[in-house]
Amino acid sequence: MMKLSRLFTTIIAVLVASSLNIALAGSHGKTYTMTVTDAESMEEMVSEWGPLAEALASILNAEMKLIQVASHTGAAEAMRAGEVDLAFTGPAEYVAINKLTNGEAMIGIARPDYYCGIVVKTADGYTKASDLKGKKISFKQGSTSYHFCPMKLLKDYGIDPLTDIEAVFTSKSLQHPAMVRGDTDGLATNVRSWIKYSRSKEPTGNGDYKVLLRSGDLPMDMIMAGGHIKGEEYNTIKNAIVENEKMLLEALFRGVDANDSTAAHSKYEGTRLVPVNDSDYDVVREMYVAAGMPEFNLD
Repeated sequence: MMKLSRLFTTIIAVLVASSLNIALAGSHGKTYTMTVTDAESMEEMVSEWGPLAEALASILNAEMKLIQVASHTGAAEAMRAGEVDLAFTGPAEYVAINKLTNGEAMIGIARPDYYCGIVVKTADGYTKASDLKGKKISFKQGSTSYHFCPMKLLKDYGIDPLTDIEAVFTSKSLQHPAMVRGDTDGLATNVRSWIKYSRSKEPTGNGDYKVLLRSGDLPMDMIMAGGHIKGEEYNTIKNAIVENEKMLLEALFRGVDANDSTAAHSKYEGTRLVPVNDSDYDVVREMYVAAGMPEFNLD
């Protein structure tokens, strides 16, 4: 378990912002900086998020600078230093950054059918949550839907994820093959993504697998603002985003995946841009507690 003191030490050790950045929308009196917590390279930032950043610059009559950070901890330190104004982040990352900074929730970006689940092989005969006791389940560490949500889901069904199962942390791409081979007994996943990227590619039919446990819909991804963006400025940015929702969503969907040139944000099809409150993410704080990280609760 990583306590806050250790986490702060880790943050300080991170190279916060890449020296690469891109300024969008010309020269204006005001410059804002924006990062995305899961973007792994500047190429990815520009290809996938450049159109949205440019549209934001336009509606704010400002210059928008994209900054790539190493992780959500890097984003937190940059925000604490006033080097990042806006961060596009997931629910779990938001809770961590909010705990480590005075950054605030601003705009939610809904993901239709965004929920987690525990997937098993039908042939193994598991029919209820208690069947998972003592079993080996894979997780993707640090992810809202692949780690924290499934752990709370297990807890809600009376299974302590810290003691009643054997948790195996691995990459998303290795979870399904490991279960197929029998190296694990189940996997914790974003169900929609598992159906799209793993189950749909199975040659033997989708009936070989089932979602044994599933959560309700998760809180939205979001654009959060650094704590130095306050009062009238905070409200101006938030209101401008809501009022220009259609234009901004069109820009979001112009993003192109840097790896394969496909649409970068298909998971957001059908989304809305709506104001969110910090309290909307209390359920995620409960997920951290279930995962053995109570330091991210509000207490």
